[in-house]
Amino acid sequence: MAPLPYTGPRLDFQCNVCGYGNTRVPLDLVQNREAASCASCSSSLRMRSVVHTLAMELFGQPLILPEFPEDRSIVGLGLSDWDGYAIGLASKLGYSNTYFHRQPYLDITDAAEHWLGRQRFVISSDVLEHIPVAGLDAAFLNSRRLLTPDGVCIFTVPFEKTGETREHFPRLHDYRIDVTGGTAVLHNTTVDGEEEIFDDLVFHGGEGDTLEMRMFTEPDLLRRIADAGFSSAEVRVPFAPEFGVLWNIDWAVPIVARA
Repeated sequence: MAPLPYTGPRLDFQCNVCGYGNTRVPLDLVQNREAASCASCSSSLRMRSVVHTLAMELFGQPLILPEFPEDRSIVGLGLSDWDGYAIGLASKLGYSNTYFHRQPYLDITDAAEHWLGRQRFVISSDVLEHIPVAGLDAAFLNSRRLLTPDGVCIFTVPFEKTGETREHFPRLHDYRIDVTGGTAVLHNTTVDGEEEIFDDLVFHGGEGDTLEMRMFTEPDLLRRIADAGFSSAEVRVPFAPEFGVLWNIDWAVPIVARA
């Protein structure tokens, strides 16, 4: 039997990533953090929220990406950003998209000196949950060190509202991931030489190392941001339904951290 047609509320919106006018998009699709909901560029709520938050921080108004001014003096970088907005940012600003696994390289746990202190903005969208526990503090610290004194870092990461961050592999040290019969298994040797095996792995897709290492909580994220030397941090629930930026949750939303 064919599924029943969707009869719930719908939304018309202009995608702030590509500028396309979407009509009558199911609201539950628009409000899905990861679902492709723009018929042209396949942007998701998370991606449109990053662009909206960046526009407000840099220009103080809700510009769509095609309307960003061309200004190469506004220098910034992304950590394995989505090409859908990374290409647009590179055409407008002094922006570089960096990668852990290919050029241009940037390991946020050991940031190269030539990146430091030069960035008006940094976008770290769903990166921190993939960093091994030993490098996590350095990742937050280097995110701050990348910025100019008036710089801003836009973080997104899956997180829960309350409780304690859950490390999936708290003793991760020397590890490898093997795939047998379609099942991925992590083999870890701890600092003490103990062998551990994990087979309930969660991957988030995309290029590079996308294994979920932890589930953050908001209090822990804000504490880590403060400990890294940021002057302030704000959990932002952006609201711009005209651009398809309409959250129905207040967790796993962008966090704006200022130098």
